[in-house]
Amino acid sequence: MWPINTLPSMMRIFYLIVLLVLLMVADLVTKYLVSENIPPDTYVPIIWEFLWIERAYNSGIAFSLPLEGIPLQVLTIALIAAIIYFYVQDEYKKKSHLLDIAYILILAWAFSHAYERIFIWHVIDFIFVKYFAILNFADIFISVGVFMLAIHYLSHEYHRKFRS
Repeated sequence: MWPINTLPSMMRIFYLIVLLVLLMVADLVTKYLVSENIPPDTYVPIIWEFLWIERAYNSGIAFSLPLEGIPLQVLTIALIAAIIYFYVQDEYKKKSHLLDIAYILILAWAFSHAYERIFIWHVIDFIFVKYFAILNFADIFISVGVFMLAIHYLSHEYHRKFRS
């Protein structure tokens, strides 16, 4: 099996799209399962009183900030277009596993939330972490993706400054 950075371009794109779709499906299926099986105002403890499942709807942006409706939908689409443009123009040609996976995680978050915002008008959150937030798998995807980008850029900066 070829490493992803030596795959022919079309095969690499195919793998990245498949991974993107699988992540989106995982996020949307878990949201569907929660919305169908967890009644409103009910919580299911996972780890004592620290982590539980509870259905919540967020019609705003991150942390329920009040930007809703069509302006939020337009902003979401513009954000997706900007992420794809930047990735294709600057990052894809670097053939980095880390960058590919990071951007796919970020795009899985963006497309999953865009689907919900455009067709359902809200995002379903269900993983409640006491003293922190209520979130979903797409939120975890973007957090991991941004962390991976930070590792990539910080390590490249380190090598540029101290290893050259």
